[in-house]
Amino acid sequence: MNQMKLYYTKPAGCWEECLPIGNGSLGAMILGGVGEDVLGLNEETLWSGYYHDKNNPAAYDSLEKVRKLVFAGKNKEAERLIQNTMLGEFNETYLPMGNLKIRYAGEAEASGYGRTLDLDSAVANISYEMDGVRYEREYFASYPAKAIFIRLKASLPAISAEISFASQLMCRMRADETGIAIAGKCPEHVDPSYVPDREGGVIFGDKGMDFDARIGLLFCDGKVTGQDGILKIENASECILTVSAVKKAMLPEGEDGRSVYEKAREEHITDYCSLYDRVELYLGEQSELPTDERLEAVKSGGQDNGLYALLFQYGRYLLIASSRPGSLPANLQGIWNWEFRAPWSSNWTININTQMNYWPALSCRLTECLEPYVRFMEEVCEEGKKTAAVNYHCRGFVAHHNLDYWKNTSPVGLIPGETAGGDGSVNWAFWTMGGAWLTQELYRLWEYENDREYLEQKAFPIIREAALFLNDWLVEHEGMYVTCPSNSPENCFRLPDGQITCLTYASSMDMAIVREVFGNYEKMCEILGVEDELLSDIRKKQPRLAPFLTGSFGQLLEWHEEYEENEPGHRHVSHLYGLFPSELFAGNEALEKACRTSLDYRLEHGGGHTGWSCAWIINLFAVLKDGEKVYEYLRTLLCRSTYPNLWDAHPPFQIDGNFGGTAGIANMLVQDRGGEITVLPALPKAFADGWVKGLALKSKKAIDIEWKDGKEVFHRIYDRA
Repeated sequence: MNQMKLYYTKPAGCWEECLPIGNGSLGAMILGGVGEDVLGLNEETLWSGYYHDKNNPAAYDSLEKVRKLVFAGKNKEAERLIQNTMLGEFNETYLPMGNLKIRYAGEAEASGYGRTLDLDSAVANISYEMDGVRYEREYFASYPAKAIFIRLKASLPAISAEISFASQLMCRMRADETGIAIAGKCPEHVDPSYVPDREGGVIFGDKGMDFDARIGLLFCDGKVTGQDGILKIENASECILTVSAVKKAMLPEGEDGRSVYEKAREEHITDYCSLYDRVELYLGEQSELPTDERLEAVKSGGQDNGLYALLFQYGRYLLIASSRPGSLPANLQGIWNWEFRAPWSSNWTININTQMNYWPALSCRLTECLEPYVRFMEEVCEEGKKTAAVNYHCRGFVAHHNLDYWKNTSPVGLIPGETAGGDGSVNWAFWTMGGAWLTQELYRLWEYENDREYLEQKAFPIIREAALFLNDWLVEHEGMYVTCPSNSPENCFRLPDGQITCLTYASSMDMAIVREVFGNYEKMCEILGVEDELLSDIRKKQPRLAPFLTGSFGQLLEWHEEYEENEPGHRHVSHLYGLFPSELFAGNEALEKACRTSLDYRLEHGGGHTGWSCAWIINLFAVLKDGEKVYEYLRTLLCRSTYPNLWDAHPPFQIDGNFGGTAGIANMLVQDRGGEITVLPALPKAFADGWVKGLALKSKKAIDIEWKDGKEVFHRIYDRA
C-alpha cells in the first residue's frame, strides 16, 4: 500500500487537527463533525487596512548618527536612536473569512467514522453510519473553477440540515433556495497579536476593503428553503454546495448540478495531478493506521519510514494548495488562518519564513507555484524603491523583515499613533536585507529553467534594483566595505559592559547576501551582455567587502566581532546563510567546517526548537552530507514540531516548517550545487531501501534514483518536459 493520504477515525477536535484544502486563493479547514460540520474559510486578499505610505522621512536624519555610534562602539545608543526615530507602523493582518456551518438534524450515535485527505487527488472525504444510513461527504478546492465544492450524500433521503455562515468580519447574509449571498467588509486596522489589547487595536471604520462571497446550492434532491441567512435542507439523499469569494466561480456547464460537479471534479484532479504527479517518493510502505496514531507511534520510538514520504508529499500538496498562478504567495500559514488577530499577523516574514516556503518549489517540480512569488516581488520592488529613497536616500529597492497585502516595505515596529518603538523592536524590525534575500529565488528560477525571456524581463530588473540598493547602502570602514547598521535576524549579543543589543556592522548574513546579490548580478550581466556603471562599482567593491571570520573555537562568527551570545541556542541560524540556502560556501572546506562548528554549538545549547528552525537544520546537515543528523532532525521535526494533521508547529502553526522539511528530504537525495550534482549525498541508514522519481535539477533536467541497502542501484538524468 503506497497511497498517500491523511486518515483519521474521529472528527477534528481543533483547527490543528483539521484537513486543509485550497486552490491557491481560497482555502478551507475541514473539521468533519457528525452533528455539525464546520469549514473554516479563507480568501487570500482579505486583509485589514488600506494602502497608505508608512515610510519615515525622519529616518534619514538619524542614519549617519547611528553609523557613527556603531563605529564608536556605542551600539546600544545606536539601537535606541533607531527605535525612537527610524521605524514605521506595524503591518496589517490576514483575516479569516468566516465559518461555513452545516448543522444536521438527529442525535443518534455514529459508527464507522473515517476522515481522509487523499494527496494523490487533493480530495477530502468524510464517511460514517448512523441509524442504518450511510453518510458520505466529499470536498475539494478547484483551481480551474475558482471554487470549493462540497457534496453530501446518504444511502436514503435522510439529510436534513441547516447551512449558515458566521464571521468576525462585518457581514450581511441573504439566503434563498439557490444559496447564501454574503457581503462583507474588513476592518481598516488590526493590531498584531503581540501588541497588548488597547482601544483602537481593531478599527472597522470606512476604509477597509469590501468583499463578496457566495455559498451556492448546485444540486439538491430534497426540499430547500432559505431565509434569515440560513439555507435549510430537508429529506435529501444528495446535496452539492459551492463556495466562492472575491473571484467569480467558473463553473463548467452541464445538464444538471450533478454533471457540473462531476465535470468540475474531473478537471480539478487533472489540473492538480499535472503538478503533483511529477515527483514520486518511496521510503517504505504506507501504514493503514490512522495518521495521528502513526505520528504518536513515532513519538514513542517507533519506526515508520512511509510517514516521512507522506510528510514530503504533504509539503508539495500544501504548496500547490496555497500558491497558484494568479494568487498571492503562501504566507506564514499558507492560506489557512482561523484567528482574527493571527499569530504574527499571518503575514510574509522575510527574514526566513517566506523564503523557506519556496525552498521546495524548484527541486520538487512545482515551478508554476513560484508565479505568485515573482509577481509579488515586482510589486514589492516598486514599493521598496520608495522606502529606499525616503528612508535612506538610496537608489534601488529595500524591504525589511515583514510584508503585508499592501506591500509596505518600511521597518515596522510602531503602534499607529506612536512615534517610537518598544524595547527590543529593533531586534526584529530593522533589518535591511529582506528584499535582497527574496531575490535569491528569482535567480534560482533562472538556473533551473534557463528561460532567457524571464531572466531579462523579470529577474534582472528586480535583482538589479537590489544590487543598486546594496551598492549605495555599503559604507567604508577601516578599509573595508560594510553594512551599517547591521544585525543578525532576531538575535542579540552582550557588549563588554554587559548591555544586550542586536546592533553592529557587517554581520555574516549581511555580507553573504551582499556577495550573493552582487555575484548574481555579475552573472546576469554576462549572460545578457550588459556593461553598466553599477557593474563597475560592484567590481571595485567586491575585493574589499568585509570578510567572514572565525572565532576562538573555530566557529563562523555571526557578527564582525566575537561577542558573547545572549542566547547561544537561538532559533535562527542566520550566519550560516552562505552554506544554505546560498551556495556561496560550496567547495570551501574551511568555511564549511566553521559552519559545522557553529551549527553544533547552537544545537548543543538548544537550537532548532521551532519547526521552521528544525527544517533549516535538516537542510544544513544535508548540505554537510551528514545523513544521520538529517534523520535525527527529520525525526525531531515529526516528534516535536508536528500537529496531528501534519501541519508544522512553531508553535503555533506555521507552514514554513512543512515546506522546509520537504526541501530537506529532497536535498537528502540529490543536490545540484556549486556546479556539481551529488546523488544520495546524505542518505540515512534508516532509509536503506527506496526510490525517487522526477526531482528537478538545474538547466531543465530531472533525475530518478533507486537505492538498496544504503547504496545506489542506479540513477537516470533526463530532460524535463
